[in-house]
Amino acid sequence: MIVYAVICRSKDAGILCDYSSEALTGNAPQVTASLLEHLRDHPAIMKEGDLKTFRHRNDGMSDEDFLSQFLQACTVAINTSDELDAGAVEEYFFHLWHQDEVFYCCLSDDRDPLQQKVNFAYLQALAHDFGGRYSKRRIRNANSYSMDKEFKPMMRSTMHHYNINRVELSRESHVNSLLGKVEDLKNVLGRNMELLLEREQKLETLMDKASQARRDSMVFRKRSVKAKRIMEMKSYKMWFLICLSLMAMFYLIIISNCGFRFQYCRAPSTSSATNSNGNNDDYSNNGGEGGN
Repeated sequence: MIVYAVICRSKDAGILCDYSSEALTGNAPQVTASLLEHLRDHPAIMKEGDLKTFRHRNDGMSDEDFLSQFLQACTVAINTSDELDAGAVEEYFFHLWHQDEVFYCCLSDDRDPLQQKVNFAYLQALAHDFGGRYSKRRIRNANSYSMDKEFKPMMRSTMHHYNINRVELSRESHVNSLLGKVEDLKNVLGRNMELLLEREQKLETLMDKASQARRDSMVFRKRSVKAKRIMEMKSYKMWFLICLSLMAMFYLIIISNCGFRFQYCRAPSTSSATNSNGNNDDYSNNGGEGGN
């Protein structure tokens, strides 16, 4: 159960209010104040937003030894889920929450981790009520114990509620923890489903792109064949025109030398040769007769 609670500023360890139950014995307030001063001087131990539990065992040492041993042990936060030695005479658990530049601390003798979660729920309830009643500016400028008279009844009633309803609250905490795990599992499953759907959509998109690429390749092939045929026809036409041009040039050269009807390039016919020979014979005869 919770036997002591205190609220103080983190920057100067100034205690704003505290409350102790009738079950509290010993110098727990002084030791708690020393713990808070130690945390003030070593801010790396308790950063903003941290929830930690510090454990100390009292084996019947003197108050001075108890304080020095405790301050030395405060440099390390101990996990509450560790197994505890059965031979410890007294065991104290200091639960702290650092929120909005304020230390919320309570002292309990609970060894059960579920019960300790109830203690943290108590600290969160204190922080909610305390932060809702006082502004940050007033908390920064307040003197020590200036809020003790106003807020102590709230601390007492809240502590009483969490002490007498610990079993129900621990069960509720356990149920909430299970519900949180179930909710986390649902979120993970939902995320996996979203990833599967995204993967399916990506696969469909890839298949569509592959089909489109296949269609584009077929169209490109058809166009390339058509372009090849066009180029071949152009090549044939070009060679045909070249041959036609060469033939025309050869024909022009021939007619320029032989005439349009090739009359200058024909061989003499047989009748023409015979006529010319006859004329020559007549000329010879005539010449002979004249000589006679």
